[in-house]
Amino acid sequence: METLLYKLTWPEVEEYLRRQDIILLPTGSTEQHGRHIAIDNDTFTAFEIAKRVAEKTGVLVAPPIPYGNSIHHMRFPGTITLTFNTLVKVYKEVCMSLLKHGFKKIVILNGHGGNINAIDQAIREIREETGAIVYNVMVFPMEKGFGSESLKILEQEGGGHACEMETSIALYLGQRVLMEKAEKMRKKLTEFDEKYMGKVSTAINFDEITENGNLGDPTLATKEKGRIMVEAVVEEISQFIEDLKKI
Repeated sequence: METLLYKLTWPEVEEYLRRQDIILLPTGSTEQHGRHIAIDNDTFTAFEIAKRVAEKTGVLVAPPIPYGNSIHHMRFPGTITLTFNTLVKVYKEVCMSLLKHGFKKIVILNGHGGNINAIDQAIREIREETGAIVYNVMVFPMEKGFGSESLKILEQEGGGHACEMETSIALYLGQRVLMEKAEKMRKKLTEFDEKYMGKVSTAINFDEITENGNLGDPTLATKEKGRIMVEAVVEEISQFIEDLKKI
């Protein structure tokens, strides 16, 4: 069965809606990922995870939204960003279109942390205006998210962007990764920054943190680590989808 919405005809979508009301909406960013991973990685990862979940559960996948809120990466060439308000409108209007057609359960599969606040704002507005509940799921394994147990295989200290985790997943999913260019994060933090990081929040740009654009240590990445993390995330998200079908 074809699971990509944009590969169907409208009568096929109509037929799907007679038996199912769930759709996955992948989103990410177009932003720098160090010297070694392609700029589209967040969107690429979200879409690949969505396709694997769809294959296991039989639900449809909407076209991925390739742009996010990436203002903090704009000093690295190639990054494209949308403002917060624009991004909220994009998520909201895409979801409202899907709701209008009869998709009652929308699950946003997000591959970029910078999108979280915009997604949360959009789905809050949708809830208030329509009563519909839209779900927001991070596709990368997180300590309090899906695939958390798989994080135990990581060896790096720190991380969170183009790091051992993200590079391993990219390798497994078949992304363009230049491992010969991968290098441990070259910090640009001052002693003051180091002292108060995690305790004080401010607007900071990525080039003020890292010289090479990544965090952690991507040289520790392997395809096998990526397989373990991807399979864990796909399995757990798929279980969520199966439970969602029942309500």
